[in-house]
Amino acid sequence: MQHNTETKIWNATLYLRLSRDDGDKEESNSITGQRELLRDFIRTRPELREYAVRIDDGFTGSNFERPSFKKMLEDVKAGRTNCIIVKDLSRFGRDYLTVGDYISRVFPFLGVRFISVNDGFDSSNPLDIDSLDTSFRTLIYDLYSRDLSRRVKSAKKARAEHGAFLSPYAPYGYVKDPEDKNHLLVDTKAADVVRRIFQMAADGAKTWQIAAALNGDGVSSPKNYKVEAGCTRTPWRSIQEENFWTANLVAKFLRDERYIGKTVYGKRSRDIVGSTHTVKIFRNDWVIVPDRHEAIVSEALIEKAQICMREYREREVMTGGGNPLKRKVICGVCGHAMQRDNKKNGSYRCVTKRLNTGFDCSEERVPEADILEAVVDAIQVYAQYAVSIDRLLQTRQAQRQLDRKQAQRQLQTLQSRKARLDKRLQDLYEGLVEGEISRESFAAQKKALTAQAEKISRTVLELERKISGSDDGSNAVIEHFKSYAGITALTREISIDLLHSVTIYPDGRMDIRLNLVDEIKALMETLRRESCTA
Repeated sequence: MQHNTETKIWNATLYLRLSRDDGDKEESNSITGQRELLRDFIRTRPELREYAVRIDDGFTGSNFERPSFKKMLEDVKAGRTNCIIVKDLSRFGRDYLTVGDYISRVFPFLGVRFISVNDGFDSSNPLDIDSLDTSFRTLIYDLYSRDLSRRVKSAKKARAEHGAFLSPYAPYGYVKDPEDKNHLLVDTKAADVVRRIFQMAADGAKTWQIAAALNGDGVSSPKNYKVEAGCTRTPWRSIQEENFWTANLVAKFLRDERYIGKTVYGKRSRDIVGSTHTVKIFRNDWVIVPDRHEAIVSEALIEKAQICMREYREREVMTGGGNPLKRKVICGVCGHAMQRDNKKNGSYRCVTKRLNTGFDCSEERVPEADILEAVVDAIQVYAQYAVSIDRLLQTRQAQRQLDRKQAQRQLQTLQSRKARLDKRLQDLYEGLVEGEISRESFAAQKKALTAQAEKISRTVLELERKISGSDDGSNAVIEHFKSYAGITALTREISIDLLHSVTIYPDGRMDIRLNLVDEIKALMETLRRESCTA
């Protein structure tokens, strides 16, 4: 490893990571072991000064949403640290593409020196950046992470098949057995609420009516119940601190088979290793084991409740299943979905006050036609942006093709000149061997010819990079948006594809969020910067 010999002082952050899921059990990978190794390394490098130690203990390397990792990046952006040191690349991360992006693009742009001690990597040595060995190591770490993920999933599934409860949180109505964290015990107080929910549903009450009754009686929501019991971490998220019962929450309870004593595993799975995003799994692939804990409701009661709920859902689908705005219109005060009224050509209003009188949401109806018109207009705006961007990309592509052809002609000329120089150098060597020229004359001519050859070689490399550059005349996002340039109405299919949400505020404002818009804006900004520097 080559080291920076300049007098510049580097404020170094020592980054340490330990993950039990990665199998980090040996002392060599412990936090203490990593810290000692890195400090020993710094002591041998006079240009390095320790600024901070950042530790992520218990976080997998495939996930880059680690608190200390993010804090370290904040220090970098603020200019407090300009050097990051890790034990090896796997401590930094196990995702090949992300690690490579940080090393080759992000850190050089920010002026950050990156050192991986055991890998012999130091970004102050330019040769290390594109090192094949470095790329190979990060690839191996990535493959290891994926293999480990498969092994962990396989082990969990085997435990689930034996009836072990593997979720980090007990469902509302239960608590974890203090003698066996993979077993559930009934929480008597909460269980009474669960039975009430199922009984009301079996008696024909709609989900919103059940939610309104619970809120009206002052029954704590699952989140608030956990908080009141002293739990600071809960699986329930709320837009507002004042959490309450909703129709959707009640519906989830009525579908939960765990309340009849079953353990259920594998309903969702991460689509990418290390990602927080999950995808639904078909029921046939779930692991369901009966009679693993005490049931709160009987099978007969849950069956009757689900039949009533199913009938209600079927009526709902018949009246609004093709609605392009279904679950897309959001109240700007409480953050919950607004309800569609099928009467009077359709309109939307917030019904939160019907569920919980403590909220001051507007109950004014917003015509559906106004919302649809605004969404179509927004899609058309970005579709036209896409058309304009596509023209610019095509123009740039055409210019690059011309530049590439010119570069090819220049390359052919330079290659011919280089060949002639090589021939002159060969003749020069032969002249020296035959005694036709003196050693002094040979040295002077060789120096001049070599300088010319090196200059030509550098220019050849630049031209070859230009010729091999990729064409970016098309863009998947642009092509996608262009296909919607002529729409006149919003369909359910278009809504699912493009529309994220429409937030309605009491003053009549609409905040329309479209999918893929950030990519459009980023591309527009890139083109704007390029045009300014051209």
